[in-house]
Amino acid sequence: MSVASPELRITLGRRAYRWPFRACLAALALGVLGLLSDVAVYGGVLVALAAAAWAFVIHRTRLVVTIGRKGLVLRRGAREVSVPAGSVCAMGIVWPVTDPVWTVWFDAEAAACVGAVVDIDDDAAPLLRDRSLPPGWLPAARTAVAEHLGAPWRVLDDAGKEVEPPPGNPLARADHVLLDGTGRFHDQRGGALLAVSCGRRTVVLRDRHAGRLLVVKRPALGRRVTRVFGADGALLGTLRGRDEPSFHARGGTFLGATRRVGDRHVVTGVDGRESASLRTATGEGDARLERSPSTPEPLRTLTLALPLVVRS
Repeated sequence: MSVASPELRITLGRRAYRWPFRACLAALALGVLGLLSDVAVYGGVLVALAAAAWAFVIHRTRLVVTIGRKGLVLRRGAREVSVPAGSVCAMGIVWPVTDPVWTVWFDAEAAACVGAVVDIDDDAAPLLRDRSLPPGWLPAARTAVAEHLGAPWRVLDDAGKEVEPPPGNPLARADHVLLDGTGRFHDQRGGALLAVSCGRRTVVLRDRHAGRLLVVKRPALGRRVTRVFGADGALLGTLRGRDEPSFHARGGTFLGATRRVGDRHVVTGVDGRESASLRTATGEGDARLERSPSTPEPLRTLTLALPLVVRS
């Protein structure tokens, strides 16, 4: 007999408090300067108090979303609204993929009540942005919606059109990939959107439903090793170097090397055959990656990080 999972409670994560935290660090810096100046001491105290008050306001006014068997509960401070599962038409996200907005759609009767806690746009209520939520909230919310609410998961693009779920992981299967100047990976043969790169130093490749596909952690200043992680967070391998990086498995085993030939970066495996090639001089910031279908794993997956490394 299957046992229903417990209710899911989601609210702001640590990233929502990053600016007050940075203000506190600035206050500490002023405190250090205060060893030489009384003005800096008072300034540091004022900044610290302001940062603490800022964090307190964020905490007290945060939205708390609970998804359970009886429905959806939205709470902000002392205000709370309960919505029966049957009144939730859909839940999901609205683009951009780089920072999607968690959104819920209600029937007309429920929408009138929910307006006391969150803003309502017609029948939709934007809840929270991805950048302010804790890691892993997206798959957890999607599972809870299916199990407890029985509502569909909806994804809308920038134009408000519904986005169909990707069939598996088309990025992994694509042999001809185009990376445009906006960080979007497309299939050269058909133009389908395969993934969107999000972030700078830590780059997350997401599918069009914002699902995590790959994580590329660029090296800190002065270092040369780029690490590549799978969707589950497991380390797949590394790229060492920048202009002509070498590829290595998780344990350090050498997988292949890159050499630059004109405007191409050619990846050669341990068997001496060409495994992939990257052409960067294609105009408008585009890069074209071609991968051989016979390239073994994990080298085939690691080559997806090549455009991010040589263009960093």
